[in-house]
Amino acid sequence: MDSLLKEQAVDMIINEAAALDHKQWDEWINLYTEDATYWMPSWIDEYTQTDNPKREISLIYYGNRAGLEDRVFRIKTDLSFSSSPLPRTCHVNTNFRVSENDAGEIVVHSSWVTHSYNLKVARHAFGVQEHHLRKVDGELKICFRKITLQNDMVDTVLDIYNI
Repeated sequence: MDSLLKEQAVDMIINEAAALDHKQWDEWINLYTEDATYWMPSWIDEYTQTDNPKREISLIYYGNRAGLEDRVFRIKTDLSFSSSPLPRTCHVNTNFRVSENDAGEIVVHSSWVTHSYNLKVARHAFGVQEHHLRKVDGELKICFRKITLQNDMVDTVLDIYNI
């Protein structure tokens, strides 16, 4: 894989984080393909996560972009009472490892931390993530995102904007 494509893949992950921090919901949703999977598995025990979102509990699971679009609609129209007021966030991504899978997708593994502030309380969430990117009409788009939350004991609602 050439270095320019690797750089574009890392930029995609950074741009996704920036769109969330700036609450640019339309820009964020447009980073995803129509068939995108967005998944945060839950922990079974200290070392084992669920591995099938259709048969086991997940912290978050959207099997396609339509689910993400519905979530964004609720956030933008204040129909999500658990998201009001929205926190201020700062997403930090690092330790990027870029490769290609057998399907021809670009796979980006990285570490992340999200700091958030809401109602006079500062919080943080952290973990690792895996993005699969695919070229659509000449642009890279996210077709799969798996988020592993390492601090799975949280005292607030988990949502697309704070992970």
